[in-house]
Amino acid sequence: MTTVLLPATDPRGPKAVEIATDAGQWLRCRTKDGRKYYGIKGSDNAYHLTTRSSCTCKAFEFGRGRDCKHVLAVELHCRLMAEQAA
Repeated sequence: MTTVLLPATDPRGPKAVEIATDAGQWLRCRTKDGRKYYGIKGSDNAYHLTTRSSCTCKAFEFGRGRDCKHVLAVELHCRLMAEQAA
């Protein structure tokens, strides 16, 4: 069983879980070199291209290396998928 821990005071955790529960609605795409991206619809109705380590949202851009809720949601989703495949 995989566990992802975030501090209780971190507001990204509950939001990331909420976003991850909607993973079936994410766009899935790959670059020509095979890198996988997820298109996650944000609160501004724009899609953010997200991986386990990057995102095109403003929060990631200005987070100075801190993951946004979209990156955390992708991480949760990928871990769940890997656990279910095992």
